[in-house]
Parts: sequence; structure tokens; C-alpha cells
Amino acid sequence: MQRYIARQAIFDRNLHVTGYELLYRAGEDSSKAVFSDGDRATRILLSDALMVFGLNNLTDGRVAYVNFTEKLVLSDFVLLTDPRQITVELLESIHVTERLARRLKELKDRGYRLALDDYTGNPAFDPILPLIDVLKVDFLMTDEKKREEIAAKFRHGRMTLLAEKVENRETYEKALRQGYRMFQGFFFQRPTNMQGEMPGVNIASYMRLLRELNKPDVELRTCAEMIRADAALTFRLLKKVRTLQYYRGNSVQVIERAVAYLGIDELYHWVVLLLARDYNATCTDETVREAYLRGIFTERLMEHAGFCKQKTSGFLVGMFSLMDLIMNRPMKDLLSEVNFPREVERALLNEGDSTLKSFLEFAVSYEKKFAGLPKLNMETDVVFEVYMQCIKDTDWAFRGEK
Repeated sequence: MQRYIARQAIFDRNLHVTGYELLYRAGEDSSKAVFSDGDRATRILLSDALMVFGLNNLTDGRVAYVNFTEKLVLSDFVLLTDPRQITVELLESIHVTERLARRLKELKDRGYRLALDDYTGNPAFDPILPLIDVLKVDFLMTDEKKREEIAAKFRHGRMTLLAEKVENRETYEKALRQGYRMFQGFFFQRPTNMQGEMPGVNIASYMRLLRELNKPDVELRTCAEMIRADAALTFRLLKKVRTLQYYRGNSVQVIERAVAYLGIDELYHWVVLLLARDYNATCTDETVREAYLRGIFTERLMEHAGFCKQKTSGFLVGMFSLMDLIMNRPMKDLLSEVNFPREVERALLNEGDSTLKSFLEFAVSYEKKFAGLPKLNMETDVVFEVYMQCIKDTDWAFRGEK
């Protein structure tokens, strides 16, 4: 999947590049940031900058300026990056409140630099100006008198004055004389579109991980290292557990903590679900949903019936019972790529009788409302409650992986 980001250089008084503003782009031909949801645009931009392009690659090791909405500033999403690499740029649409001011002070204490975008002298921003490092003055929305007034007020202070939207040499030279120290605009450089590819997860990554998870002495650190070796899998795991803001791109310990947070059972569920969705050969997600529901239903039936040690195998037979249809491959071929326990393979290949096969047959019969359900040592109302909870959990799992 192709991803797009634009960058526009920011220059000092000697016209040396000191940083880049990163701008959201929806497609290859986009010359403007067209979006209806500023929060979503920034989330996509920053996630892509870190996980697809690499922040240092985008900025040539210089500082990145990224626009943040008020909502994102107040959230932990702002902690996604290393403060040495980013300047948090506050949009002119923010509302200055005591809560916002406290949050900006917290970010400053963490080492983040703050910039205020499109400044025109509005006194509403006065309470937070002592926290601002870079004041970006909008040269299209201010006249020469107002620019001089702002410069006279702040040029001898701690803030760096940045003239933005500078479109000709005359404006640039006047800004120099007025005391502006940084510059940005079409006169210097138009935004340059950058293109990268969001990698899909290689099927081999899934299969290696499944083989490891099937070992009786599975090691969390080994699983973490396998996940870390695949950029797309890393991104999706950290997104799953909402720890992306703590990831710096080189810490297997963070991934290991994410794996530990999920636990072996939930990690198993997640890997098999992603495998099914990524390699789904059917037209919709409905078969994948049916398989996932069947998997967790079979697992929980076994758990309630006292077969706790086999519950993971119950999930596997339930989920994989439709995997040949989902992936449009013979079941034997799929099973040859993963080291499932022999009893799981036998149940999936419909060989002989077993406890796993009995629970799978019950789950299939129950979901299809067949008459004459196979015998199961569980109360009818308990089975109903388990099934209803499985439906809710399936809905949650699919919302979480969109």
C-alpha cells in the first residue's frame, strides 16, 4: 500500500535548512492537505513518518515540525516521538485553556519544543506565549505594520520568530531587517511530495510465529524478536495494544512488553486473525468473522467443560476449520506450513474421533442451529451465555483491527 507525505523546508537567516514541516497527503497527485478530520490526518502522518518512511529519512536528520490539533496535544499521542526529533506545532484553531497550558508545560518538561502556527497577533494566545519556542507569523494574513509590531515585541525575547508563507524576495528581505530569524514559504521551496510503501505482513512471518506459539515452551522474547523483524507486524502489534507512543523503532523490550500485555492466548488469537484477514481470498470479511467466532466459541466451550489445557487447540480447530475456504488453499497444504499438534491436524482433516473434533462439531452445529446437537456436558443457558459473549468479543476484535 502506497503512503504519501509532503515536506517543506524551513530555513535560517543564512538560508541553511534547519528543519522540515511534514504535511499530510492523501494521494500521489495531492498538492494540498485535503481532509475532514485533523486528528486522523496527524495520526496517519506521524505513524507513516515513523513506521513507513523513517523520521530521520524524511528530515535528513533535522527537526520535524508536525501540526497537532488541540485534542491530540491533550492526548498521549503526542508522546509518539522522541522530543529531540520533533517540534510540536500548535494549530491556530486551538482554544487556550488552563488545561491546555498545563499540558504544554508538561510537554516542555519532557523536552518537547513548541511552535505556534499562523500567528497574527491574536491576544487570545498570550497566556501560552511564554511556553512557545518558535512563533510562526503568517505573512499572508498580516500587513507590514503588524509584522513589524510583532517583531518589535518579540525579537529580543527567547522565542524564535519564523516568517511563514513568504512568497517573494522583497518580503523575505524586509523580514530579515525586521528581525525574523527563520523562514518558510513558496519563495524558498514548495512542499515536496514523498512516497513510501506500507509493507504487508509476509505470510512467512505469520507461519514462523505460529510455529513458535505451538511450542510447549514458547518464549515471549523469541516471539517479540520475530515480530520486530517485520515492520508491518510491529506496527500492528503496537497499535493493537495502544503502545505506539512509546516505540522508538529500535527497542525489542517495548515489543516484548506488548507481547506480555496480550499474553500467549490473546497473541495466538491476534496472529491467526491477521493471517486470515490479510490473505482472505473471499469477497468480504464475513467468513473470517465466522471462523474467529467459531474459534473462540470452541475454545471457551472446552474451558467451561474442564478441558483448560486444550483450549488453545480448541481455538485453532475452530478458526482453521474455515481457513481453507478463506485462503483458497487445500487444508493439507496449510497444515504442512505450521507445526500444529497432531490432534489438531486430525480434527481439521476429519480423521477419527477425538475430544477436539467433538467440540468442533458441537460449535458448528450450534452456530448453524442444526437440530439434534451433539451431546455436551453443559447447561443450555450456559452455552447460550458463552455464545453471546463470543459474538460481542468478535465484534470488538474486528473493530480493533480496522
